[in-house]
Amino acid sequence: MTHDDLPIRDPDQIRRDCARKVRAVEVSDHFQAILGCLLGEDWTTPRLIEMVITPDGHLLGRCDGETAFKVFLGASEDLIKNIHGVAPVAELDGDEIGYLVGKVAEIKRRAR
Repeated sequence: MTHDDLPIRDPDQIRRDCARKVRAVEVSDHFQAILGCLLGEDWTTPRLIEMVITPDGHLLGRCDGETAFKVFLGASEDLIKNIHGVAPVAELDGDEIGYLVGKVAEIKRRAR
């Protein structure tokens, strides 16, 4: 099968494939919560349901049941590095990496 023969996946299929692969990789609870949030998965308790990036590049999270972004998650640049770090371990393809990086870009756009 050549690259051209591969079926085109819709974004939700890419998200599901990515979630399945990432879930199989052992990462910290902290990173698992972030990945779960990016992928719309309920992997941690409390569940991280939303993230924002502050103007100075800090990633903050809001957990289920909270009204404010109280959880400091780290630097936004580290998140991109960590996604690229987990990608080969989880055997993510370009679409799946692009999906995760795109979700981070959405968070950055909301911060402006």
